[in-house]
Amino acid sequence: MKPTIIIVSLFCLLICAENLPAQSILNDKNYYDTLKDRKLSGKISFGLNINQEDVQKTFLTSDATISYAAAKHLFEMSNSLYYNSNGTNAESNRLLIYIRGALFRHRFVNNKRIESSFFPEVNFQYVYDESRGLNFRRSATVGITYSLNEYKWARIKVGTGIMHERESWRIFEKSFLPTYDSITQPVKNLLQEKFGIDNKGNIVKSNWRWSNYFQLVANIGPKINITTMGMIQFPFNVPYENPYNIPDFPVDNKKYLRITAEIAFNLGITGHLSFFTKYLMQRDRGQISPFADEFIYNLSQGIVYKF
Repeated sequence: MKPTIIIVSLFCLLICAENLPAQSILNDKNYYDTLKDRKLSGKISFGLNINQEDVQKTFLTSDATISYAAAKHLFEMSNSLYYNSNGTNAESNRLLIYIRGALFRHRFVNNKRIESSFFPEVNFQYVYDESRGLNFRRSATVGITYSLNEYKWARIKVGTGIMHERESWRIFEKSFLPTYDSITQPVKNLLQEKFGIDNKGNIVKSNWRWSNYFQLVANIGPKINITTMGMIQFPFNVPYENPYNIPDFPVDNKKYLRITAEIAFNLGITGHLSFFTKYLMQRDRGQISPFADEFIYNLSQGIVYKF
């Protein structure tokens, strides 16, 4: 079966699963070490997530990842859904879909895997986060990765690439949107011209970024897998060119970095079942919505089933 067909099929499966990202298979050292030609693998996890933005929120999380190892390439697709368990407020829910391809990262000779030190990576991501006013963020990245696999206990990856992202930010409270809809079209046209606010009360922007990451995947004994990741993204353009100094959108035409750090622990329970703990922090001052906090962190714990 051609890899393209498999990618499309698995992507459709994840979309149909609806509640299914998550513990990335590509962050599992044992998976790398036992990789075989034309191998299809996956993980499903369920857990709790404590997220700190402007206020602390607790989420039920459901994640799924599917990976396919072709003769020369490795493909991964993930889908994550966060459900706010503090009540029925759907405005706190969020969704992430992620597709990644590591191209020419290995080859098989007489059933023996030979891995490349340098290989290209491409990835596509879709994010929806209502609590931050993010209607969507669509991004695509093309880059080069250096992989160091000489250590028995660890794998190290360093990558750099160019990313393009397009975002839609909601800048008004939802309760105000019916009032905004009643505004005359000439006034809306003026808001579009002066502030970039469209007819639905959103600001849609695109940007290019130079994206860099470091990842360490290590085994500590036969049961514990640890992953650490750091990412820094440099924007090419300012997030919002604002000539008017108003409270929610002060004049501050700077290019802000997006910095992300994550550490994850996996403790094996059985051959297919494990317990995970993951801590993530992110600082991003370049977000447009007044509902988006500059610094967020979240802690996740749960159970992973691997197949």
